[in-house]
Amino acid sequence: MKCSLCIDLLYLEIGPMGPVFSDTEKLLAGMELAKKTGYDTVEFWDWDTRDYERLIAKKQELGLAVSAICAKDRGTLTKPETFETAKTGLKETIEVAKRLECPNIIITADKNPELSREQCHKNIVEALRRLAPLAEAGSVTLVLEPISGGSYFEDSKEAFQVLKEVGSSHVKLLYDIFHYQLMEGNIVNTLKENLDLIGHLHSASVPGRNEITDGELNYAYIVKAIQEMGYQGYFGIEYLPAMEKEDSVIRCREFIEHACK
Repeated sequence: MKCSLCIDLLYLEIGPMGPVFSDTEKLLAGMELAKKTGYDTVEFWDWDTRDYERLIAKKQELGLAVSAICAKDRGTLTKPETFETAKTGLKETIEVAKRLECPNIIITADKNPELSREQCHKNIVEALRRLAPLAEAGSVTLVLEPISGGSYFEDSKEAFQVLKEVGSSHVKLLYDIFHYQLMEGNIVNTLKENLDLIGHLHSASVPGRNEITDGELNYAYIVKAIQEMGYQGYFGIEYLPAMEKEDSVIRCREFIEHACK
């Protein structure tokens, strides 16, 4: 199991008007922090709204790996009229992913109150079937990420069913432990039963979305269980620090290393 530090959420701030997302300078700082604190892999969200040429150069300068980035125009899988836009966005993202040597591209499915859940399900399957050949040709894996409160999916059962219907080894689930604890719990059993369909993991404490060293989940047990399952992908820590950033990311890395012994 390999550890990945999400440098995007690490620098997110909450301002008077709501979330203030990380810009290029903060992501560059995140790369520097990752290298300084012993991480060899990072991930971030959108590439098209940042100066990705600078991010590519910094990644190469520091000798870091990048485990995941988000697809451009990724959230509209329930809407057939946007499928071609999604394909174009994915083609562009794959080219950037190749330059970053990034194996995973994150996609999402937003809610669509205009259509029934049955029709949304069918549309998501069809959209992913159209995107899968691009991922296969580009040697990347699309990882579908359900988000509590913000996406079409309300549990893992339907998400895994969608992936089975798509039937591509290049389309898997991004299982976010934080979100799935909020949605349904039963984390370890779900991982065991569906490991072959999981392409990437995210983690944070519950309920605060802070360091995995705290909160209601026993991450020492979860990390150990994931390792014993033989999971070969990345274990991403995607959280909001509740303490000074450098100390925070060191504690998280040391916690994971200790749990894996």
